[in-house]
Amino acid sequence: MSQNINPLSVATPWDLVADGYADTTMQVLAQYAEEAIAASKLKVDAVILDVACGPGALSVRLASEAKVVHSIDFSKSMLEILRQHTRRAGLENIIIQHGDAQALPYSDDMFDAAFSNFGLMFFPDRRKGFAEIYRTLKPGGTIAATSWAPIDQSPAMQMMFGALRVMQPEMPEPQRVVASLENPEVFRQEMLDAGFREVKIQCVTKAFPVESIDTFWTDMVRGSAPIQMMKSGMGAALWQVKEKLALNYLKMTLPVIPTALTSNAWLGTAIK
Repeated sequence: MSQNINPLSVATPWDLVADGYADTTMQVLAQYAEEAIAASKLKVDAVILDVACGPGALSVRLASEAKVVHSIDFSKSMLEILRQHTRRAGLENIIIQHGDAQALPYSDDMFDAAFSNFGLMFFPDRRKGFAEIYRTLKPGGTIAATSWAPIDQSPAMQMMFGALRVMQPEMPEPQRVVASLENPEVFRQEMLDAGFREVKIQCVTKAFPVESIDTFWTDMVRGSAPIQMMKSGMGAALWQVKEKLALNYLKMTLPVIPTALTSNAWLGTAIK
């Protein structure tokens, strides 16, 4: 099956956003990671794989109960943040690997459990990603992967893209991508095709707190790879003009502050 190449399927935007992502977006995504961990019912002293680990919130969270966590990502900047976390926390059971998760550098039947928290969804070839996770899991090992649901099911995403379209009116309205993991039937089928059994896709809803418009916008800019890509393509003067438009849009659209904006995600779990 052919798949369109996503601009977020390369390392450059993730290197660009790494510091802000670790401070902002990853803290929100940790809520979904907790759901994935709970659904996996990990055994004591498990050997765990964290695919597309980013700055490692899930890896660090699991380190205290796992025998060892192998964390892999293609962004060197993200991995450097994880290394800093492990040094500060004195964590010696997180093994960090820079590499391509579509060709995992691990042996067959190595892991008790694998996770991919909003990572596998961006792979150029998701089928290779699922197949590699399947190969490296032990028989009976579990997988838990998360992916965003369609934007029209997520007020937080709608708010972000609304602000971006005010900045760039030529930007098309977000559309559902039926061949992506935002389609739960595609999600299920790709896991089944990889060989997984007892596949379950469930909706998880979490809230993004909005304490103030300025803080919400600042966090979005610092933690969003698409916004960082947009900002890097503009000069400073143009960005200031466009940013004012986005802030005015948010102030008009979010009149009651503080508030919270929800976002839906799919959690896919299965067994090898």
